[in-house]
Amino acid sequence: MVSQIRELHENGVNYRHMAVLYRAHYVTRPVEEALLKEKIPYHIYSGVPFFGRAEIKDALSYLRMTVSQDDLSFRRIVNLPKRNIGRRRMAFLEEYAAKNSCTLYHALKQTLDDDIFRGTKAQQFVDLIESFSTGHEDERISDLFSAILDESGYETMLRTEGSQERLDNLAELKQSILEYETTCGEEATAAHYLAHVALFTNSDAKDTSDKVKLMTVHAAKGLEFPYVLLCGMNEGVFPSRKIKDMSGMEEERRLAFVAMTRAENGLYLSGAEGRNFDGSPRYPSRFVLDIGDEHLEYAKKPSDTLITAARSHIAYSERCLPENQKHTQFS
Repeated sequence: MVSQIRELHENGVNYRHMAVLYRAHYVTRPVEEALLKEKIPYHIYSGVPFFGRAEIKDALSYLRMTVSQDDLSFRRIVNLPKRNIGRRRMAFLEEYAAKNSCTLYHALKQTLDDDIFRGTKAQQFVDLIESFSTGHEDERISDLFSAILDESGYETMLRTEGSQERLDNLAELKQSILEYETTCGEEATAAHYLAHVALFTNSDAKDTSDKVKLMTVHAAKGLEFPYVLLCGMNEGVFPSRKIKDMSGMEEERRLAFVAMTRAENGLYLSGAEGRNFDGSPRYPSRFVLDIGDEHLEYAKKPSDTLITAARSHIAYSERCLPENQKHTQFS
């Protein structure tokens, strides 16, 4: 997809005349990484950049605490989930840290026995960080990351809140870590990965009006663009895995039609290869397969074996969907 953006731009198309559309916000993570790597300017409409989202910052702060115990990460997650460490206790730690020229985390370790922390979960927090910060260099980043989010209670907190979109974003972050491990092999460490993502979290490219537009399909309704790049065209992404009945699937199909008809001059469809985080195959979307090869020009055509397996998967899933289910909701 990025190579297509680059090619269009080299052929005289302004970045602002291109729009990258997607079904769900979490899809933007690999898109943003690729655009940033290639120094292609972009702007996200109706959303927050992936690495700027609260749950991503929280999760990376937990990982960062295993490596450096910096004050910024400490402030962000010491009371998330709630550990009864509010403003008064933070003020106490700040004063201690200033007097003793130490980090806030070190201040907490040194003052755990103070009466001010009675009735809090300060000890549990310190135990958590200590247990993960020892020997983290020898652990796979993905294992370390999943374990600390689980044992800290952060992921459970999101599930309790019913924050499915935020959980989807965390799953995408885990996918990012797995991809990084695959690329770097044995050299991959938590410290190296954090340095890698810092390129994205601190990316304040100079402002320019000529930027690629990134937005959800919903946000694109009523708009048109000279060139549209519709990404994430995989089963479980578009159509969404949250679809519960055939009525919902037809609504997804109408939404896909809306997305494709936003393009005035050129439409580019892309999907991910390989496997999902849970190990299941990444099948091309039924909305692409239904178009017909005579209307498509492939940059890289999926194998016949994958297409056959995808059609079987789609046929089975459609047989399992009821005609209509009242109060079906998806996003």
